[in-house]
Amino acid sequence: MRNHTISPFQGTAAGLLACAIWSPAILAMNVIGAAFGPLRAVGLELGIAGIVLFLSSWIRGDLRGILLHSYRCHVACGTFWILNFTLSWLAVSFVHSSGELLVTGLLNYLWPSLTLLLAIPILGKRAAWPLIPGLVAVFIGLFCAKVATAPSEELRDAITHLNPWAYSLAVLDALAWALYSNYSRKLSNPKGTSAVPAYMLVGSVLLLIISARIEPPSSQLVSQWALLIGWSLGSAIAYLFWDVGMRFGNVVTISTTSMFIPLLSTIITAAASGHGLTPTLVVAAALVVAGSALCRRGVR
Repeated sequence: MRNHTISPFQGTAAGLLACAIWSPAILAMNVIGAAFGPLRAVGLELGIAGIVLFLSSWIRGDLRGILLHSYRCHVACGTFWILNFTLSWLAVSFVHSSGELLVTGLLNYLWPSLTLLLAIPILGKRAAWPLIPGLVAVFIGLFCAKVATAPSEELRDAITHLNPWAYSLAVLDALAWALYSNYSRKLSNPKGTSAVPAYMLVGSVLLLIISARIEPPSSQLVSQWALLIGWSLGSAIAYLFWDVGMRFGNVVTISTTSMFIPLLSTIITAAASGHGLTPTLVVAAALVVAGSALCRRGVR
């Protein structure tokens, strides 16, 4: 796929497809992280996905298109990309309980809202009054979803006994991805092909070097390797489509739709754990739907 042939409609469709792929991915992510170690799992995922996308670009003859992007684009977007994965791991490493992990995940899910919010100063979008109540409704909805699927005592303890390092790093992680998403639109060359494969390979090398030093070696089953490869291939498609969507599609539509990713992931995880559809989850879904609609009206 050569990027200069991508229409706004195709770009928006690619971004929405990335959202659809990411929603159930958390199930595989949890299993693989437990089997390989969280840092090594992400490093292997990026490595496999990066190699697949790199070879795909080489076969299509699009590899030189990566060089069409400016040095400034590669430095800024590459830095934010690597920061996203590094800060995510650091945030988890400071967590001391399952309740704190839930709160950290909730704060990390601020990235769709921050992506939309930062599109105002970075991409020159105009804000209207529905934006603020929309963002508040989305956050409350996600919080309700977490409350509905987590033991109340663990969540209460995580909120009353704050973990400033983990929570701050989770917010910075969300900010890094929001900055990458917007600057990939602002700085990239429309005629250039996606630089995601290069960012993936660089990030993979860095994370695998760090994991080799701090994570103990472990043995994995064939089924776990198969799940890792499948997850990596799905991630390759999702990250590539997200990049295409943010560069060529409707940023407001994609950002507001991505607000459903954490909600759907939470519902899927709850269903897999045997939790039914509770009234709290219904209220959470209604708040996210209403909030997303308000956000769409609040950014032009």
